Amino acid sequence: MRKSLLCVGLLTFSSLIFAGTKSYAVSILAPTKVGSELLTKGMYTLKVDGDKAVFTDAHHKTVSVPVKLQNGTGKKYEFTSVEASQKDGGEAIKLIHLAGSNTTIEFGD
Repeated sequence: MRKSLLCVGLLTFSSLIFAGTKSYAVSILAPTKVGSELLTKGMYTLKVDGDKAVFTDAHHKTVSVPVKLQNGTGKKYEFTSVEASQKDGGEAIKLIHLAGSNTTIEFGD
């Protein structure tokens, strides 16, 4: 009995360690460049992995691009928001503010 409780406790703890990466929902309304990659219209899951942002679409296709993280000291962002601008005749993502944090992801060219 004691061994089974210990095993259950270890499994629960290990699942919490691997579940630590937070993801964010991002909706792309038109084809949009992110870094040097092009994202098509649709819903994406965004995860930050070190100095990379990983976008996963509904078909589990992933796009990984380098990013620069900025941690602010002010109030946490209430929603995940995307700042984009017109570039070379199309949209290009410049920044993403992550909900529940004061982190901003900056994308290079």
